[in-house]
Amino acid sequence: MPGRMLILPLLFASLDASAASMEDTQDPASAPVPAYSAPIDENANDKATCAAKWDRYHKSQACFAPYQNVDGTMKPGAFEHCTEVKYPAECPI
Repeated sequence: MPGRMLILPLLFASLDASAASMEDTQDPASAPVPAYSAPIDENANDKATCAAKWDRYHKSQACFAPYQNVDGTMKPGAFEHCTEVKYPAECPI
């Protein structure tokens, strides 16, 4: 019986510690910045700039994909979590 009494406080202490560590990892200030937030010269269409534009566009599309409904509309929260990037028509694929 004393063994069981000792286990309960240890269990509660470990749960409290794991909850505190989860709160630390979910701090919005420490959230990673999206890779497509780097400034790009929108008027340039050289090879490197076009590659960066296509990469940024594809990352934006991947972010929006889970929020897209079958009929093409977006679920709530899509524009709060993702950044809309226009199709880089000036750059060849």
